[in-house]
Amino acid sequence: MKKLIPIILILNILVFSCGSDSSSDEFVSSTNIYEMSDVTSVGWKMKKGFEIAEFPESTDARWGFYGPDGREVAVIRYPTVELANTNGLQAAQEQTEYIEPIEGITAYGDKVEKTTCRGFADYPPPYKVTQEKNLGINKTFLLNKNNFIEDAMDTINADCPRREPFYRNYLIEGNIVILGELLRKEDLQMVDAFLEDMAIKIREGK
Repeated sequence: MKKLIPIILILNILVFSCGSDSSSDEFVSSTNIYEMSDVTSVGWKMKKGFEIAEFPESTDARWGFYGPDGREVAVIRYPTVELANTNGLQAAQEQTEYIEPIEGITAYGDKVEKTTCRGFADYPPPYKVTQEKNLGINKTFLLNKNNFIEDAMDTINADCPRREPFYRNYLIEGNIVILGELLRKEDLQMVDAFLEDMAIKIREGK
């Protein structure tokens, strides 16, 4: 019986050590310092800057499109990794802040600049066809996604079941903060996976 005790202890240690490996797959930010060109080099199509929100001590704050689905992704760049993990973290939390609406349709924090309508049953946000507008020849729906996204804030509130932050998740890699759009039929874990994949490609291209 005494010989069995050490064996049992060894088996217990092995079980616990294997169980702790689940956290090893979590994304860990690097200490790299990136330029905006490092982000565009992986295919991110940089467009405009934020109109209202201010990001103290940041060097750049732009949004653009990335990936086969044309997902909108914003990038906030800081001169140091430390600032990205302090000021950048605060900015990311503010721009992605979701709150449960108590009255009305508002489901976003006070400092969120870009919002969108979600909750439509038939059309992906922020697009919703009402009456017969935006119809072309033979009532064909004309869709220019870039124009629709840039004008997303003009969506009529009366037709909106729930207005949320446009960017729902974020990730910090080195000195940059990346904010990701939540696409139709996605959950937040899918946005996380997308952002991690993008960050790894940026890191590998450095």
